[in-house]
Amino acid sequence: MRRRLVLSYVTVAAVILIALEVPLSVVYSRHEHDAATAGVVRDATALASLADDGVERGIAVDLQAVAAQYRTAASGDVVIIDREGRVLVPARGAGSELAGPAVREQLDRVLHGAPSGIRAVPHADELVALAPIGSADSPAGAVAVASSDERVDQRVHRATLALFGLAGAVLVAVAALGLVVARSVTRPLTHLEGAARRLGSGELATRAPEGEGPAEVRTLSREFNSMAARLEELVVAQRGFVADASHQLRSPLTALRLRLENITAGFPSAEADVDAVLAELDRLSRVVDGLLVLARSDAQRPERAAVDVAAVAADRFDAWSALAEEGGIRLVASGLDNGPVLGSLVPGHLEQILDNLLANALEATPAGKAVQLSVGQRDGWAEVHVTDEGTGMSEQERRRAFDRFWRGPRSRPGSGSGLGLSIVSQLARVSGAEVELLEASGGGVDAVVRTRTAPAREPRAARDRTEADAPYR
Repeated sequence: MRRRLVLSYVTVAAVILIALEVPLSVVYSRHEHDAATAGVVRDATALASLADDGVERGIAVDLQAVAAQYRTAASGDVVIIDREGRVLVPARGAGSELAGPAVREQLDRVLHGAPSGIRAVPHADELVALAPIGSADSPAGAVAVASSDERVDQRVHRATLALFGLAGAVLVAVAALGLVVARSVTRPLTHLEGAARRLGSGELATRAPEGEGPAEVRTLSREFNSMAARLEELVVAQRGFVADASHQLRSPLTALRLRLENITAGFPSAEADVDAVLAELDRLSRVVDGLLVLARSDAQRPERAAVDVAAVAADRFDAWSALAEEGGIRLVASGLDNGPVLGSLVPGHLEQILDNLLANALEATPAGKAVQLSVGQRDGWAEVHVTDEGTGMSEQERRRAFDRFWRGPRSRPGSGSGLGLSIVSQLARVSGAEVELLEASGGGVDAVVRTRTAPAREPRAARDRTEADAPYR
């Protein structure tokens, strides 16, 4: 924005300067040429007056002296002829404009009574003026004076360059002043932008300065601070509610479980009913835990870091292998031993995502079948696949699977809370990752987690040496 403001100031100034300087340059050029023309005519008239007595008496020596003096003073040329057309003062050389036939023709016309004045010489860069000697009706001779137009062009050129140099200096000054003005305007907006970025990253105590910039920007800053304060109040209230709900829900659930276990000890015949109640209590506990995880992930925006996806997958493979073996399910791994696969994730989120996906896959896979956990890289993405050999899901079911409390029609009663995939989706979103349910080639579900690959991290010892050897900054 600052650059655009400065560019707009310079553009407006440039348009104004062009609108003023171009006509001024044209007017100055015309004035200089008119002045040069008038000067040549004046010189021709003055020389004709000086040569009048000399031509009448036929004293050529005096005319040569007058011509030499003019040529020296004005850097021009002079030709003087008498009434018979004899050349009394010739041109300086054959290359002179006055030695050409066009000027000679004009001199003859002056001798025959034609009006004197400027005569244009074709293809020449000089101004030529002709004047009669004596009476214009019956002249005793004629004078032709030539003056180079190049000096006039040089003066016009220098003046034009001076004007454009002045315009350049004005534009530089306008750009400098515009930069100062633009900074004063954009500085509070930059502070407001930074405050909005920090607020979006989770720093709820962030506030924008309210005393900078124009009145509109100050008003915007006040409204932003009011919004931030209200948002902080709401988030703090939500966090308080989460903490209170955690305490208020866990305590009665724990007490209820203890009482039911005591009832089971006193009345063995009620064991089946109590087991059913305990199963529902377990399910209710999972629902509470899932809601708390979702609430905490909604309220937080932790920083991402480079996470070794392959190492995390290998760790979760080891953790779930025993449970899979207990259920008669083969847990198969691939791509876990091919070296580090770094992804940009929030530390700890991938573990929770894989735990939920593996739990769902093991639940959906019957005994004797297999669940495969694989890791790979493709097109700048790190991918983790959890593929089961269960009955699978329809396309509509896969789209709804990430909704909160949604459970598939083939789910066993009391087998889940309906929050596992919602937690997976929420954690993936916070980590900047993607999660998708695809149809597996064997008919089951292929749960895919994708995250952008991160650059390889330098070993800690090497980083320490580099930092120790680096100069102070």
